[in-house]
Amino acid sequence: MQNPDFSLFNDNMFEKTRALITGISAPDDLSEINMSIGEPQLPPPAFVSELLSLPNCNWHSYPKVKGNKKFYDDVSYYLNNRFSDIGNWLQPLEDYLLPVPGTREPLHMLGYCTRSTKPNPLALVTNPFYHAWRAAGLINGGEVQLMNASLDNGFLPDLSLIDEVTLARTTIMYLCTPTNPQGIIASEEYLADAIILARKHNFLLVVDECYIDIWRHNMPVSSLEVARKISGSSEHKLSNLAVLNSLSKRSNAAGLRAGFLCADPKVISSYSKIAANGLALVPTPLLNVAGEIYRDFEHNKLVRSHYNNAFKLAEKYLDCDIPEGGFFLWLKVGDDLRCAQLLWEKMAIKVIPGSYMALASNAENPASGYIRIAMVHSLDTIEQAMQRLQIFFNNIWRENKIDD
Repeated sequence: MQNPDFSLFNDNMFEKTRALITGISAPDDLSEINMSIGEPQLPPPAFVSELLSLPNCNWHSYPKVKGNKKFYDDVSYYLNNRFSDIGNWLQPLEDYLLPVPGTREPLHMLGYCTRSTKPNPLALVTNPFYHAWRAAGLINGGEVQLMNASLDNGFLPDLSLIDEVTLARTTIMYLCTPTNPQGIIASEEYLADAIILARKHNFLLVVDECYIDIWRHNMPVSSLEVARKISGSSEHKLSNLAVLNSLSKRSNAAGLRAGFLCADPKVISSYSKIAANGLALVPTPLLNVAGEIYRDFEHNKLVRSHYNNAFKLAEKYLDCDIPEGGFFLWLKVGDDLRCAQLLWEKMAIKVIPGSYMALASNAENPASGYIRIAMVHSLDTIEQAMQRLQIFFNNIWRENKIDD
């Protein structure tokens, strides 16, 4: 037996990419470079292993929904130093924040928090999408409507195009900054418009900020900072807003599965009930380590420097635009499916075709014609990949490309 709605998951972009190159052999004389997954390949801070090996790690204790005081103190330090005293503004912080096991689970389960809050509910999901956003639309119990983020609108959904009837039905909306895959940093004005729209039409705005500490020149503003400017001293500081933050990208700690949900206290209360009755909780030893990582800004500087150098290599070998945020290269190629196949066949490089990251909406797939390249490897591997890509685009792709 299977829920028929689960057919939604049959177009997973990683499974489709694997199927696309199945049966195609890469050159025997080239090592595989997998640039299809946004999984940092460099180590987390050195103290992580040291702390987890201490005899008093508290592995014997069950994890708690609310975590512990140390975690709130650590995250408050991070919020105050990264986002201009946000930790002091959100007091008591326990009312506004929960530890979570990375961002995927809470991004998904927030859809459950808004279920049955409106008749004929609708979830608005940025397209291209992270699969957890769309899964939230399913668990929300209603229709999923995609908001295209294409070159024409600067790779951010045009919120002014959403009609009043749609907004009246909307229970939850998903945005991301910096965006995945394009690396666009949403402006303060854009985020303010989104928050105001959510409050006017009473839906939950979920902002995925898992890449907010990976940037080139201009430090991204958080939706939390924008909410403070809008709300001021009002008691409804984070009304209709939920923000997700994770250590996966910021500190190369994807395997730690730790981050936080910061939201309207009503959302925190609802999510706490779900977590207490059936979700994974962050084990106390991992939570303590996560708190120490949130206090560590020096390692994050090294992470950013690494990605800056990786993109300098892309500039050296390719004629491409470098994103302001995140660690993906979003390249316009034309036939993205054929390009991904040939990159594997000729250069032993795996990438994600843009077409697999989005669905056709309003007669267009906004990600069609692009490939996503994860710049997550060592600089030596990145340079090797960029050299192969230069050869590929200057010679092989030029011969095989079919103009759009």
